[in-house]
Amino acid sequence: MRLRLGMASPHKPELLAPAGDWECLKAAVTAGADAVYFGLPAFNARLRAENFTEADLPLVIDYLHARGRRGYLTLNVLIFPSELTEAERLLRWVGESKVDAIIVQDLGLVRMAQEICPQVEIHASTQ
Repeated sequence: MRLRLGMASPHKPELLAPAGDWECLKAAVTAGADAVYFGLPAFNARLRAENFTEADLPLVIDYLHARGRRGYLTLNVLIFPSELTEAERLLRWVGESKVDAIIVQDLGLVRMAQEICPQVEIHASTQ
């Protein structure tokens, strides 16, 4: 299994900005971000921040892709055994929604993502 680096190019660093709502997302794009990272209500360390909903996910990605930007979903918490079924369901939705990358902490989730949505890049969380 091959992990890919999520750099825009090997010679240009990628400018990545956070967003938790549409106003922040649009501001990040307007300010020149190459990619935007955001969370959903579950499985991310941004639980105290405002987050998009699962229903927003394809709309967010479509908005970013239409403007030549990438979208990264934060799934950067440890997953407990009781949460595996929900994590699997969410990863299937991530693959269908054309998310460019997920930002992950849990190595078990990395393996699950490689199997469920291999087209989605995996970035390591440094939290």
